Amino acid sequence: MTTSYRRWVHQNILREDPAPILSESILQRIWFESLVRNPLQTLSGESLTLRQPGFWNHRAGPDFLRCSFLAGDGSIFTGDVEIHRHSSDWDAHQHSTNPAYRNVVLHVFWQVDPSTSPAPSPQIRPIAIEHQLAAPLTELIPLFRATPAEISGGEKPGRCHLTLLALSTDQLRDFLEEAGWHRLRQRRALASARSSAHGFDQAVWVALAEGLGFSENREPFTSLAHAVPIFQLLQLPHRMDREAILYGVAGLLPDPTRASVSPRALPLLKELWDRWWPQRETWNDRTLPPACWKMGSTRPNNSPLRRLAALSFISDPILWTSLTQSIQKGESNAFLEILKTVKHRFWDQHAGWDGRILSSPSRLVGLDRSTALLFQVLAPLTLLPEDELNRRMQDWPVGGDAGLLRSASIRLLSVPFPPPDVRSHLAREGLLQIYRDFCRTETDACQSCSMPNFLAQR
Repeated sequence: MTTSYRRWVHQNILREDPAPILSESILQRIWFESLVRNPLQTLSGESLTLRQPGFWNHRAGPDFLRCSFLAGDGSIFTGDVEIHRHSSDWDAHQHSTNPAYRNVVLHVFWQVDPSTSPAPSPQIRPIAIEHQLAAPLTELIPLFRATPAEISGGEKPGRCHLTLLALSTDQLRDFLEEAGWHRLRQRRALASARSSAHGFDQAVWVALAEGLGFSENREPFTSLAHAVPIFQLLQLPHRMDREAILYGVAGLLPDPTRASVSPRALPLLKELWDRWWPQRETWNDRTLPPACWKMGSTRPNNSPLRRLAALSFISDPILWTSLTQSIQKGESNAFLEILKTVKHRFWDQHAGWDGRILSSPSRLVGLDRSTALLFQVLAPLTLLPEDELNRRMQDWPVGGDAGLLRSASIRLLSVPFPPPDVRSHLAREGLLQIYRDFCRTETDACQSCSMPNFLAQR
């Protein structure tokens, strides 16, 4: 019997991971996505309502900074969060004597040790999330395994490329599309967990923000979507109020009386600032630190400032209703047509508050990004059954070959883009999934890779 891609990955790739199956990185990702039941229960039985999980800290110190929650007595608290596998890890890691952890207010861990120590201090609330997840852990672990770093240059063909190219066109396309389905089912599992935790509309909102963030700013865009839920934006009738809140909470709205901005940008900036200023205190505990954004490494067309304008446009109540309906019904043409209408009088032609003018007016959500959002947003969240979704995906546009797809194609097929005969939407995504599952950045990765054995068994 032919070995399926999914079975091989679960039998081999998960086993190859030298880290513990339930690592702190997985728990951190679960916390970042807020895939926990809200309100949460502390070990003492107190009920806490999570307002903002905090901002992921990838440097020394607590795992999340500036978390915000509503305590059992109705008081709002703000502080840092430390994530561990066990309750005793706080003492094992000697955090009590480290001044970097003095602002920690929540100690979140998977489970209590049999002989656990008391809470580190009275102001730190301990929370065990073993029985407080929005989805079963067995469904979340495969979604949040660490991915290899994107290889920006110098990629070389791997050991398996000759075997892959020796397959017939139909065999290669079938294999890639099988991996594409594995990728899609993972996304559908994540979408289901998000919907369970936050509701369908918020799951769409987070997926859209994540997709518009690209790899460089995916994390801050996801944080922003959690900090400013779509239901709050939909209650604001004026688009400038929605825009002001998004730019303000993102930490990307400079004070027009202090910042050096272009005269072309000044009227827009003043209007947004005037709307943001009276309500900034309301959002203070959710505002992102400006340093979390990567501005210089992105192309001008992909500036986070322009993507924020796109999110603001999409949050229009009438447009949002049409967009979510197209997703539920799996109507790709309607979905793409809606994204075509996304525009902004200033950001269509600019990339920053300094007034940099683009070489030509550019859509806030280009065709390639819109096509990618089909797989990142519509396919995981549609209510269509798989067989009907599969039929419709055959007619989806494929998109470009930039970024990680180019690296994957060189490593696996020895060419910078997939051959025309296998360039279906699912095959493209399958190529990315194989690269994610099997390829590593280490130089000896190919020598120990199990992909050639998998291909031989097929």
